[in-house]
Order: sequence, then C-alpha cells, then structure tokens
Amino acid sequence: MTTPGFTPLSGTPTAYRPTTPAPHPGDSAHEVVDLKRPVDPQVYVTPYSRPLPSYEETFAGPGYESRPLPASPFAVAALVCGIVGVFLLIPALGAIVLGHLGLRQTSRNTHTGRGLATGGLVLGYAVATVVALVVLAVWISEL
Repeated sequence: MTTPGFTPLSGTPTAYRPTTPAPHPGDSAHEVVDLKRPVDPQVYVTPYSRPLPSYEETFAGPGYESRPLPASPFAVAALVCGIVGVFLLIPALGAIVLGHLGLRQTSRNTHTGRGLATGGLVLGYAVATVVALVVLAVWISEL
C-alpha cells in the first residue's frame, strides 16, 4: 500500500535468508589449529586493520619495562668540569666541549642526561664569560 505522493525506492523488503548453509563441525572452517605450524601473521593484515605490533609493543605493559637508558658520560663529565671550573677556571673550557658532546649524544635518544649536559654548558659559558670580562677589564685599565 502506498501513500499518495510517496514513491518507494525499492520493493517490499523480504526476510533475510543466508545464502550459504551454516558450517558443520567437520568442515574446514572449524579445523583445529596446529600450533606447531604457525600461521603467517600477514594473513590477518587488511587495509582496514592496524599494523601488527612489534615485540616491544606486545610486551610493553606493566611488568615488561625495559632497562632505563644509561646516563651520557660526556654529560656527567661536563657538569663535573663546570662545577670544578667555577673554582679553578681551566676546566670550564672542558665543560663547554664535553657539554656539546653530551647534548649530541643525548639527542639520539640512546642516553639520558640532557639536563646534566645543559648544566655543564651553562656553568662553562658563565665561567668563560666572567674570565673574559675580567681579562677585558684588566686590559682596559692598563691602557
């Protein structure tokens, strides 16, 4: 029965009937999987699925934490040279060089200690600036 002014887009809906019969327990769809012969994991990858997780992603939950990264030896040495350089002045130059090496090493995410390297650089540059200002003041006063 149609309403005046209404045109249906399709015919009368029919009841759903599956086109294939339901599988029986002996069919290949219900085979027991042999775990000695693993299935290729790429079989389950489709354009609509996310990529398969790596080993690190699979075991990245609680209880599977990886070792922490080691501290950069250059960064530690830069901070030590920076602190010693405040009192002895000469190691401040080493703090600058080692601080830059430490920053370079920590930027690759293989070591931690970026703050240590930055602290060594700040102390090294601060001491070098003070020494340069003192030398400049002495030089100007002798003119």
